[in-house]
Amino acid sequence: MSVPMDENKFKKIKKNFEAHGGVMDSSPDLDRLLDLLDAEAATVDQNTIIVRYSKIPSISAIYEELIHTTQYRNNKATGDNQLDMEIEAKRKLIKYQKQYEIPNSENEITKKQVEALLKMKEEI
Repeated sequence: MSVPMDENKFKKIKKNFEAHGGVMDSSPDLDRLLDLLDAEAATVDQNTIIVRYSKIPSISAIYEELIHTTQYRNNKATGDNQLDMEIEAKRKLIKYQKQYEIPNSENEITKKQVEALLKMKEEI
């Protein structure tokens, strides 16, 4: 079960991301887009993350999107490797669970997601 990130921690991360030229955008319209994507947050590019307006995303969701912005900055996003980017980001969440302070319940979900993504990759 995912739990919303602590509001103060979220504000601190958002402020830091934006101080380095990034944008964390949210609005009711973006909530509708995230509903369509079935996501708490989504990375647009190396500088832009959209997050829910209606509630703060989970710790895992925020850190995963930050990882994706780094993937873009490092030119790992080619447009045809989205599955690889997802697997890499989720593996990093698992590896740094303690440092990111990700609850065990979220970590277990992430592990299951990696298994499903790897299975999906095999089928392609």
